[in-house]
Amino acid sequence: MPLQRHKKTAVLIIAVILVIVLISATAKGKYQLPLAEGLVRVVFTPIERVISKLTYSIGNVFSSTTKVMTAYRDNEQLRQQVEQLQQSTLTLNELSAENQRLQAMLEFRQNTPQFEMVVAAVIAREPGTWFNSIVINKGSDQGLAKDMTVITPKGLVGHIVAIYGNSAKVMLLLDPRSAVGGLVQRPESRVAGIVVGQAQNSKEPRMINLARESDVIKGDSIITSGLGGIFPKGILIGEITDVKNEEGGLLKYAEIKTAVDFSKLEEVFVIRRAKVEIPPPAVLQPEVKK
Repeated sequence: MPLQRHKKTAVLIIAVILVIVLISATAKGKYQLPLAEGLVRVVFTPIERVISKLTYSIGNVFSSTTKVMTAYRDNEQLRQQVEQLQQSTLTLNELSAENQRLQAMLEFRQNTPQFEMVVAAVIAREPGTWFNSIVINKGSDQGLAKDMTVITPKGLVGHIVAIYGNSAKVMLLLDPRSAVGGLVQRPESRVAGIVVGQAQNSKEPRMINLARESDVIKGDSIITSGLGGIFPKGILIGEITDVKNEEGGLLKYAEIKTAVDFSKLEEVFVIRRAKVEIPPPAVLQPEVKK
């Protein structure tokens, strides 16, 4: 068996050498050997085809890889552009919303010449008492003081209860400790009461101390009465949503939906002083004797 293997190997080597010699002779043009050329073609044509296919496949692989990398790079650039556009859209929307709020506040200030007001931004809320108080970014350095009234173009917000150099704490109308003199705006009524916050319903205050026969109905607008010395008269508080009798008494109370949305407070006005115009004294004309 080993001898036969050696013979096969020797024959194979001789055949390869013969083929190489024939190829060399054919390439140099010394001999015209059609049979050798045919043999070379028969032997090497399949190999050339395999090599050609392999080269083509490798080229396709490299081409596909290049396309994939190019597509990935393009997609990454597109993703970054989309993120930039989204951020730009968010910024534009925020600027537009801020512009609308400030425009409304400017118009309100122009239409409310009876008050000298300072604009302030809401900078903090207490997490545990979200609807009880806020902190604004103006204080005593800007001429503010304790008990000044805080409003928005929509209506009453509350009043300052603590003052600092560049900030102030505002007790909201919804705080259970808050008490505001209220008045039914309807000319036929003009019933006065006290608007207080509720611990059990932090979003809707009540108007209390109303006689059962008093003319107070659902849909009435409630404004500040001016009684108590803190809140100027005529600031909108809200609208009555329901009227109920108190148990075992002669009084009733009204549920109020506030004019201000306290969950969306961003900027407020602080009334620094009310401009009360005093009419000039009347000049008496001397009586002409006839």
